Amino acid sequence: MSTCGGGNWFWRGWLNMVQAGPSLFQGHRIVKNLPGLQGAIGPNNGFVDVHGTGGEPCRLLVIGESTVAGTGAPTHALALTGQLAVGLSDRRRLPVAWEAQGANGATLERIVSELLELVRQPDPDVVVLVAGANDAMAGRSSAHWRRDLRRVLEVFMDSGRHREIVVAGVPPFRYFPALPVPLNAFLERRAGRLDAASAQVCAELGLAFVSFADDPPLGEAFFAADRFHPSVAGYGHWAAFLLDALNGPRPEDTLP
Repeated sequence: MSTCGGGNWFWRGWLNMVQAGPSLFQGHRIVKNLPGLQGAIGPNNGFVDVHGTGGEPCRLLVIGESTVAGTGAPTHALALTGQLAVGLSDRRRLPVAWEAQGANGATLERIVSELLELVRQPDPDVVVLVAGANDAMAGRSSAHWRRDLRRVLEVFMDSGRHREIVVAGVPPFRYFPALPVPLNAFLERRAGRLDAASAQVCAELGLAFVSFADDPPLGEAFFAADRFHPSVAGYGHWAAFLLDALNGPRPEDTLP
């Protein structure tokens, strides 16, 4: 181990120890006072054909936590999945049939035990997993995260099926207006450990991992009234970011 690496490890450990108490206190207070926003109302599935091309639709499934439930947006069509479907239809000039399966407070473990059973789309072409914020807040270990991540991904991986699978990283807690210092930095370090584990698992499985670590600072317009979940504009920003991972050649286009 290099001196620099050891120093960084020691520094992060010291920060976690020092900030754990204040962060825990702040976290309890924020959970108590955070405005309760409902998830998006209306159907959690839909169809979009931006260019009116018709034909067989691309089947999009987005599964995950409250951001997939559309918390902060009035409808799913205006939340992450709906806006992602519009962007996908526009860029690929294809109709898109989309489904969102998300739940407020869902951890990856809950996604495995509950949400996978609710999926109605039997054979999605594109799967996007959005999780990690609740796991970071719960202090989930990297080992448990890797285990549950593999369990989710293996449901959709099929050697005979060229399906696109994208794992989204945790949004940067340091920009969340609802999170004060040092809680925001404390949670971001936790999220960073989960993101590192996700990147490793995705690299091993040959899947796409989209990190938000280098995303430009998120302004007030990104956030809903609770200053924690995205607004409609925030979901649009996030959808555009994820679309870049889906903008390359589709798996079937690279076959010999």
